[in-house]
Amino acid sequence: MRFENVSVIIPTLRETESFLQTIDTILDSCEHQDLKEFLIMVCDATTERSMEYILRCKARVESMGICFRIERQQRPYLGGALVDGFLAAKGSHLVVETADLNTAPENLASMIELAKQYPMDVISCSRWLKGSGFENYQFVKRAWNYCSQKLLQALYMTRLSDFTWGTHLVPSALYQAIDFQERKHPIAVEEAVIPLRLGIAFHEIPGICHVDESDVSVQPLWANVLYLRPAFKWRFAKKEKMLRKGVDYDDLINRLRG
Repeated sequence: MRFENVSVIIPTLRETESFLQTIDTILDSCEHQDLKEFLIMVCDATTERSMEYILRCKARVESMGICFRIERQQRPYLGGALVDGFLAAKGSHLVVETADLNTAPENLASMIELAKQYPMDVISCSRWLKGSGFENYQFVKRAWNYCSQKLLQALYMTRLSDFTWGTHLVPSALYQAIDFQERKHPIAVEEAVIPLRLGIAFHEIPGICHVDESDVSVQPLWANVLYLRPAFKWRFAKKEKMLRKGVDYDDLINRLRG
């Protein structure tokens, strides 16, 4: 396969100015022909104020000839929004960006360039490579993050340095074939470990994870332990258990290589 364009999936709840900055950053840094669409995932909890910003961005993006789709998620929670987005994506590749600037949208252009070189692989951002890091991230959470990354490196016998950020650019066919089970934040681990188990190569670039000082995290520290659940679940599972019903592993790999 080859890289043709990317679907940018953005789940949105209450973000306003940061949503606008995310869109602006991507439009300003990426070649527009590389952008298939912006796929905005909304739900009942998405605020009216946020919808105002979404509609403002829709008008701007469409004026540039880029598709801007607003999709109401059917599955619950963040993981459900992502799975719905994966299945709805129409680009040859897809990427998830958060609407709060957490996923460093300024890196997308570099990720796309790598995807053009390695179109069947996963292009991933890491907070632990040289030149990367964290902004406004609690020390205890950062220490836990570091320890958990080292544990997962050992468990999966890989040099991949960041399993939990969820900042990946992948062939759409890959994520559309995977039977993601997590419905909350630990889906980020599944996004990394299942492709690893399927034999897909990873290419990492450094990125800076930004957490807004005014943001009140809905994720307590103890909830981070739940990220280990899918890591151990999928480590020794059979490949057919990782794929959606009716998907053949050999056929998937041939499609990615084709």
